[in-house]
Amino acid sequence: MRAALPHTEGFLDRDGVKLHYEIYGKGKHTILFVPTWSFIHSRGYKAQIPYFADHFRCITWDPRGNGKSDRPTDPDQYGKGHYVADALAMMDATDTKSAILVGFSLSGPICTILASYHPDRVEAVIVIGTNTDLVPGHDHRKPGDFENAVENPTGWQKMNRGHWKDNFPDFAEFFAGQIHKEPHSTKQLEDAISWSGQTNGEIMTAEWDGTFEGNYPLEAEHYQRISCPMLVVHGRHDAQRPVIQSETVAK
Repeated sequence: MRAALPHTEGFLDRDGVKLHYEIYGKGKHTILFVPTWSFIHSRGYKAQIPYFADHFRCITWDPRGNGKSDRPTDPDQYGKGHYVADALAMMDATDTKSAILVGFSLSGPICTILASYHPDRVEAVIVIGTNTDLVPGHDHRKPGDFENAVENPTGWQKMNRGHWKDNFPDFAEFFAGQIHKEPHSTKQLEDAISWSGQTNGEIMTAEWDGTFEGNYPLEAEHYQRISCPMLVVHGRHDAQRPVIQSETVAK
């Protein structure tokens, strides 16, 4: 049973890709919960929505590739240019002039781009475990490893194009375990594995290969021109992104 139910839900059609959204609460200010990559859908925010919906109007949507949204297999339908456009179109479709943005992991940079390039639409930004190209990531997450076929992969070798297509459920179980490493996080682990079952290796590979970046470079100067309040949160034992990336963004 869900702790909170939306009072409004629907679909946004942006250039032929349908995105399913839900709206909770009726507060004066809106929180836009920006989806991370298509490994999971909007229920990834289920722990936050019940509380914040008592105080804010809250909007979530399933990313292209998971949940009730469309699942394109064409890489041209993925990339940060699409994700930024999806967020802006979602605000327009829900009559949201401006919002507080919340993002985690891969949606952290999307929130940052919106704050830097569309400041009139953003009241504040909260990013959790975000990433940036300004400093290197973990060695075990180097992009080149994704391309190299590995027979009987173990550990982070499963972050691999071939393994995604051959045995995506095995990757999903491993990756979910890397997200939820804390003791007693079994329900979160089960949820993440379940939500990943609404996508597959072909879709995830298309997203990885996403070609549409848009005109949104994100260098130091673009972070520095953000004028709204910004909260950056990062776990020091994050296996996905090193904490120095959030520290760099915060500076």
